[in-house]
Amino acid sequence: MRFLKNARQVAVSAAAVCVAATSLLAVTAPSASASTIQNQWVQLCAQGDYPVVLQFPYRGMESTIVSPGQCNWWNWPSIGTWEPVNVIDVRSHKTVGTAWYKGDVSGLGIGAEGWEGSSQWIQTW
Repeated sequence: MRFLKNARQVAVSAAAVCVAATSLLAVTAPSASASTIQNQWVQLCAQGDYPVVLQFPYRGMESTIVSPGQCNWWNWPSIGTWEPVNVIDVRSHKTVGTAWYKGDVSGLGIGAEGWEGSSQWIQTW
């Protein structure tokens, strides 16, 4: 019987340690962010073999051209609402993809990938 009593105490102690550890992690874990980019900043990387620009239709503006293998940063303050950001292939003038941005909530990182005249897509971070 003494063995069962000791086993029960060990089990209860182990459970208490797990609860305490879980509570500690819940308190100290950082909240997830929508992006790794700082609020009100946008990064575009031309990771494919074609130059790209960002188009902000709600603002009527475009970024400067980013050449293949290059990245660029811009400080784009929020307009107070979510807005589409189109990635445009400069040569074909086609939209490679669209991401959504609200500078008050997060920044936006976009990678334009793929090949001219073939598969093209974006990745965001």
